[in-house]
Amino acid sequence: MRTDEQPERRARRPRRLPRRRSDRVEALTTWVLCGLVAATLVATALVGGWVHAFASDRIRAEQSDRRPVPAVAVADAPVVPGDGGVGPTYGAVRWTAPDGTERAGSAQVPPLTKAGGAVTVWTDDRGDVVAPPLGSEFPLVMTATSVVFTLLAGFVLIVFAVLGERRLLDRLRAAEWGAGWRRVEPVWSGREDSGRR
Repeated sequence: MRTDEQPERRARRPRRLPRRRSDRVEALTTWVLCGLVAATLVATALVGGWVHAFASDRIRAEQSDRRPVPAVAVADAPVVPGDGGVGPTYGAVRWTAPDGTERAGSAQVPPLTKAGGAVTVWTDDRGDVVAPPLGSEFPLVMTATSVVFTLLAGFVLIVFAVLGERRLLDRLRAAEWGAGWRRVEPVWSGREDSGRR
């Protein structure tokens, strides 16, 4: 038999079962939830990058305008009990500002510092006492905190979306099952031909 004499064969596609409305809605909402998860991950990366850049810029700014200055304790520093032992101690100190003037004020000093003891204080460009610049761990801590909170917010949003999806699908399926039962019940119970309704 030549190939031109062979009966025409159609490419058979597998038959697909009809899909219920709830199945189509579930497929759509699953894609939406997958998109929500992807959006949460992208938002987390963007927020983490932005917070890290902001924290790094803040550290650079603080390190550029704050400098350690040698100072002398004017009085003995007391020991202040804190939550985990000794808390931060502040005492009267004297230092020289960048313009050469003698300054006096209160600054954080090590506990049990004696009067006349050498301490280091941090000053700004005008010579005023300021807090020490943030440590190098600040960007990492801020980034980790922002990532955790962004992921947590995304997780809560996704959980509520899944709960809403389940509730919607349960209602759709109950309506479909009810409609199917109204079609099948008369035949199944034998009431179809009896005329009773």
